[in-house]
Order: sequence, then C-alpha cells, then structure tokens
Amino acid sequence: IEQKREELTRLTDGLKKVTLTDNSKCIENLQSEQSSHSCYQRCSLSNDPRSDPRLFADSVYIKYSLRMNSGQTPKVRYASLDKLLERLMDARFLGVEYLNTFLLTYRCFTDGHTVLGYIINTYYDALAKLPDNGVPESPSYLPKNNIFEKQSPPPRHSLTSVGSDPVFMAGKYYSEVAMRVFNVIKSWISKYYQDFVSDPSLHQRLMVFLEQVASNDSNMTQCGRKAVNIIHRSLALQEGSSAAYPIGEIYNQYFNKSGEYSCLSGLSVQVECDVMAQQLTILEHWALTEIAPNEFLDKSWVKDKDRAPHICSIMQRCDKMSNMVASEVLSGETASTRAKTINRWINVANLCRKYNNFASLLQVIAGLTFSAIQRLKYTWCIVPQEMKNELNALKEVASVSNRFKNMKAEIKRCDPPCVPYVGVYLADLISIEEGVQNLNSNGLINFAKMRMLAHTILEIRLYQQTYYDIEVLPDVIKQILVNCSNALSEDKIFERSYTLEPRNQRSPVAPNIEHSVSVA
Repeated sequence: IEQKREELTRLTDGLKKVTLTDNSKCIENLQSEQSSHSCYQRCSLSNDPRSDPRLFADSVYIKYSLRMNSGQTPKVRYASLDKLLERLMDARFLGVEYLNTFLLTYRCFTDGHTVLGYIINTYYDALAKLPDNGVPESPSYLPKNNIFEKQSPPPRHSLTSVGSDPVFMAGKYYSEVAMRVFNVIKSWISKYYQDFVSDPSLHQRLMVFLEQVASNDSNMTQCGRKAVNIIHRSLALQEGSSAAYPIGEIYNQYFNKSGEYSCLSGLSVQVECDVMAQQLTILEHWALTEIAPNEFLDKSWVKDKDRAPHICSIMQRCDKMSNMVASEVLSGETASTRAKTINRWINVANLCRKYNNFASLLQVIAGLTFSAIQRLKYTWCIVPQEMKNELNALKEVASVSNRFKNMKAEIKRCDPPCVPYVGVYLADLISIEEGVQNLNSNGLINFAKMRMLAHTILEIRLYQQTYYDIEVLPDVIKQILVNCSNALSEDKIFERSYTLEPRNQRSPVAPNIEHSVSVA
C-alpha cells in the first residue's frame, strides 16, 4: 500500500510538472505570438485599412468626408500636400480612384518634380531600413507572378513561424514599398505620359532613377526587376505609339488654309450622306483624342489658350463647321437646290447621331438653325414636313437648355465609341472651378473638388480611349477641312441670304418653284 501511495505521489507530481511546463510554454507562445502580431501590424502594409479606424482619424493636416460607421470607406476631403503624397505611396490604400484622381489633378496644387521626388525618396527610405544582408530571397513572402496583373492574395504567414525576425519584416516592408513605387510610376506613364513629354527634365529624372535602381540596387528582387522592365517597355510603347487615325498631317496641312478652294463647291452633294457622317465622326474623334488631360484643368481654355491648344482648336472648328453647313445651303442658286441641300444635311445629322457623334450633330444643327438660314421662307416651304420633324427632334437633342441636359442623357445611354460635344463637359468643369475653391480656410487642399474634376475628365478619357472601326478617306477629310476653312463669315452668310431671298418678298411661295423636294 505504501509503495502504491509513493508511486501515485510521483505520478501526480510528474503530472503537475508537465502541466505547469505546458502552461508556461502556452503562455510563452501566446506572448510571442501577440508580440509578433503587433510587429506584423506595425510593419506590414497589406492589412485591410477599413478594419482600422485610426487610419481615418481627422487631424490638423487631413480631414475625411465619411465616418467608419457609415458602412463606406472614408474619403479624403481636405489634406496638406504632404498627407496626400504620403497616402499615395501607402500600400494600405490601394484604391484606384485615389490614384487616378491624384495623378490627374496634382497639377492644380503641385508639380511633377515634387511628386516624382517624393516617390523616389519613398523608395530609398525603405531601402535604407534594410539590414546589411539585404532582402532574403525567401519564396514565403516575395510574389512570383506579374505584379501588374490581377492576382489572388498571398497566403498569410503563421505568426509563430515568422516570429519577430527583423530581416523578414524589413524585407517585407521594402518589397511592398518597392511594388507600390513601381505601380504608381507605371500608372503615371501609361495614363499621363504627356507629363513627361511636355517636361523633358522630368522624363530624364525618371530614367536616371530607373537606371540606378536596375543597376546599383543589389537588394532588387526578381519581381522588382521585372517591374522595372515592364516600366521601360511602357515608356518605349508610349514613345513609339502612333495616332489611331492618320489625320494629323492632313489636318495641319489643310485646316485654316484659305484661298485654295471655294466653299461654294456643293460638298454635301458631292459626297454621300453616310460617307460624310463617317468621315466627320473620324475627324471629330481624332480631335478628341488629341486633348491632353491637363487641358481640362483650371479653365485653361479661357485663361491661357496656349495651355489648351486642342480644346481651343475644337471650339474654333466647331464654329467654322457650322458656317460651312450654312454656306453649303446658300451655295444653291434656286430654292429647290437649297432645300435639297438642307434635306441631305439633316440626313447627315441623323447618321451622326447613329454613330454617337454628338459633336458633328451639334455643328450641323447649329448651321441649319442659323438665323440667316431660318429666314429663307421660299426654301423651307419646299422642305418636306417629314424632314422638318426630324430636324426638330435633332434640335431637342442638341438643345443647350439646362446645360445640355438632353444631350447628356443620350450620351450616358450610348455605348462607346462616342464623340461627345466637348462644350458639355467644359460647362460642368467651369461650374466646379468657380463654385469650389482649391484650398479651404485652413490652407488645406480641397481633394473633394479634385474628385469632382477627375470624375468629369475621366468620363471624357473613356471616350478618348475607345476607337471607331471606320476607314479614313483622306480626300474627303481634306475637302471637309478646306471647305470648313473657307466657309463664309457670319456677315457674308447674312449678305448671301438677303441676296437670294430679299426682305421685301410678299409671298413665301414663289411661282415656278417646286413645292416638294425629294429626300434622296
């Protein structure tokens, strides 16, 4: 019995020791895991930002528009330049909207060298945090696929296996910062390459940085090297890209060249309606694609036309195209000829609407509703009522009332490709620029205003990047441009109108004039 008691006592003591040891190990593991998790929280940039309300706390230098309990991710409303740049390079905020808005509108509150300088400094700051042995080439945390393609999230690491290894944490931090740097640079190049074309020193500074990273940085991972190569390919692609439509040379040669041809050549009679509508569509879409995003900022087309040459060119040609349509109608010596020309231009306008070419639609309707054309009573009494009804329907679409409300609705209903009338968006941009200040009373940048500007401009960008599959006919484009350039001036249009149908005519129906004209 005594022996059994002693044996039971030894077993009990042993069990207590084992239990205490296991508990100590569990506590030690738990503490280690908590410590590792805290370190991971501080160093990792891949956490969901919506789960941490501290990331969206208002401060003196940044204000948010929504709170965490609203169910939506808060958006920056006001912020200092440093805070905006800091958020741009923070990989916890991977939203495309912020990146696009910043890259599009930064010209309103800073310049390209400041932005690029911050990006470069961010990269080298992360590089400086690495220990002497650099980034370990561990497949456990380095992504192996193309960082610019959609990818599934990497598997989470076991915190007990990761521990608080400073080499691992510094390496992960460097890798994520480097990927963010390369992603921002690639987006900048692919979407707003004109920034580097217009500022050669900015382009040179970027190239020097990329060369230094590729050649001197021994810590560059395989994925990072691929990223740099992709950026170089994007640069080469942008530099070697050609216009989607071969119109630029024709335009520069024949637009605004006067004296070569007379506008009174009956252009609408010589070219079929469908061909005319197609070539007008290609011409206007080419002009739309030529506009750089920065031309839409700060009312540059009003303040400094040299900063918005393509917008100003479109507006100038819009007036000349309207004068050309009026001049073509007045080229007819008889009322029946003029009525036939009106019918054909109404058909052209209808076809432009079919091709979602609202720019040419507005130009044609403006030409046909010119007061010098509307007063031609003998001519209009010959135009069939059917064609007049179609013209009235088109006038409703092109109406300027309520800031082009009807045209906006039709543009939103159509699928690209589309050529919107640029003036629709210019009116909205002017309203935003004049109604909201760039800085608030505390001197913070009004980023909510930048989002409104970007929303409008990015809609135009959508139409710029979707092309028509229509063959360019250089001879027709040339004739349109020449006739447009040599259209009658407004005074000459009125003079010609009164010559054809004087004011003192008593009856709108003249003898020996046909009362109807074929639509064909």
